[in-house]
Amino acid sequence: MKKRVKLFLKKSFSILFICLITFSSIFPFSKVLAEQTYIGKVNGNDVRLRSKPTTAKENNVSNILMELDIGDVVTVLSMTRESGSGCSNGWYHVSYQNITGYICSSYISIDGYDVYDRPWTSPKKAIIGGAKFISGSYISRGQFTSYLKKYNVNPNGYYDVYNHLYMSNIAAPSSEAKTSYTAYSKNGLLNLPLSFNIPIYENMQEVYNRPGSNLVTVEKQTNVTDQNFENALNAQGFPEPYKQALRAVHTKHPNWTFTAMKTGLDFTEAAQTFKNIGAMQGGDKYYDLSSGSKVQAGNDSGWYIPNLATTEYYLDPRNFLVDQYILQFESLENSSNYTESTVQSILDNTFMSGLSILDNQSYASIFIEAGKVANVSSVYLASLARQESGTNGGFTTNGSQFEYNGVIYSGLYNFYNIGASSGASNPAKAGLVYASGGICTTCTLSSTGGSSLNLANSLVGNGYKFSGNYFTGFKEGESASTLKNQLQNYGINATISSDTIGTGTTIKYNNETYTVVVYGDLTGDGKINSADLLKMRQHLQGTISLSGAYKTAAAVANGSTINSADLLKIRQHLLGTSIISQG
Repeated sequence: MKKRVKLFLKKSFSILFICLITFSSIFPFSKVLAEQTYIGKVNGNDVRLRSKPTTAKENNVSNILMELDIGDVVTVLSMTRESGSGCSNGWYHVSYQNITGYICSSYISIDGYDVYDRPWTSPKKAIIGGAKFISGSYISRGQFTSYLKKYNVNPNGYYDVYNHLYMSNIAAPSSEAKTSYTAYSKNGLLNLPLSFNIPIYENMQEVYNRPGSNLVTVEKQTNVTDQNFENALNAQGFPEPYKQALRAVHTKHPNWTFTAMKTGLDFTEAAQTFKNIGAMQGGDKYYDLSSGSKVQAGNDSGWYIPNLATTEYYLDPRNFLVDQYILQFESLENSSNYTESTVQSILDNTFMSGLSILDNQSYASIFIEAGKVANVSSVYLASLARQESGTNGGFTTNGSQFEYNGVIYSGLYNFYNIGASSGASNPAKAGLVYASGGICTTCTLSSTGGSSLNLANSLVGNGYKFSGNYFTGFKEGESASTLKNQLQNYGINATISSDTIGTGTTIKYNNETYTVVVYGDLTGDGKINSADLLKMRQHLQGTISLSGAYKTAAAVANGSTINSADLLKIRQHLLGTSIISQG
């Protein structure tokens, strides 16, 4: 019997599907318990996976799905053993190669670790573990496009239509698609033979417009210029309004292919259903004002129930059959076409543009690795993380300390907001509790077993950059007290060696000490002035020798060697004709 779960949430936050967090107490420092998914191994041969927790036949028909042998690995979906005839110790609900059923618990050995590698105590663990969750819970079960993860209308999927939604933000698929399009366009991926799976509904109007204005004008082509392509569309059963847009797309991308998903669903009924469980942000013209005022969606302020017209616009696939938005219908499985440079183009100008200090690995390479491990598009994963975490990150991506339901947590990461259910008092924190796997309570978890790297991640979370053993990105004349207040928001009381942040300033917390570089500041006072110009001249003349952070601060022209170009750059900065970037 298939497990049917009906879960909804607000914004673009992710749903906790398999693991439901429960608490043994709400008192401070209580132990967190969680129903987890575990890896199990079959400990015998010819072990039967059954559709029901019983050996009894029904109407003389066996319920055996398949037989497994010793060493076969299964996912134990619940540690609660279900009673049933033929197994005195109870039955485990398990999954094997996307087939779900029951195995007598006597034939399963639990290895005792979480199937998604929780707790997620570093960015890499969260990115890869979250990718496994997305793959196992959605992509492999019929929600294999960004569109289907939001609008589950696949009649042949594992879950009932309208159920098991990854997000409630009705605009999320188009937003993700546009982010991916930018990366595809920059890296020439739009020239690849891409494949798209596009839902078709019953009883659709000719057009559904977005209140105010549409995101884009969809080009339509009424004349047939490629009979073979037209035959393929007819064979798939695409209606004429779909075909008009697809002909125009085909003219630009003749090697793209399109598959029709006939949902059998009435479009108005589907739109009304998704409206009632959806969320939107952007203005009253998009909100349901039938009660006289907008209605908040979930527990996150700023997100409201959309009106029907807005929902219809985002639900109608025909509105997105253009380059900028069509990628929401592309399969989310991994591809060797997605290179590290492709992913990097998505992460540029975000807190993920460089190195994950805790993992000593670039974020771009982590997403590539996650895509390979979980068989998920690394481009999609990076786009999703950017949407969920924002360009500057926050407490879900820097391991900072927080309190939730009387329990103190720290050292946890959740880049996709998995488990951030809208029913929670604080969805983002609930997602971090899910990331703990029920293990982390008062502990501060990291690869070293302590809090030694929380300062670095909090600095990165505030938009500063770690480069060449120094932290950069500070504004000229930035106050140390301002930085202290920022860090205290993460539960960190840092010691800063000077009142104004300048080159050579040290920032210390517990066992961590980091040195600052302010480019162009060669004297360490946090400002760029004539004294710095003098220092540069003296270094070039050989009367002094800049070293360490001060030498790095002097390389303002090309970032490597120090020469007359750097001297000119400082002079131009003082004159106001060119500004030294701290980025």
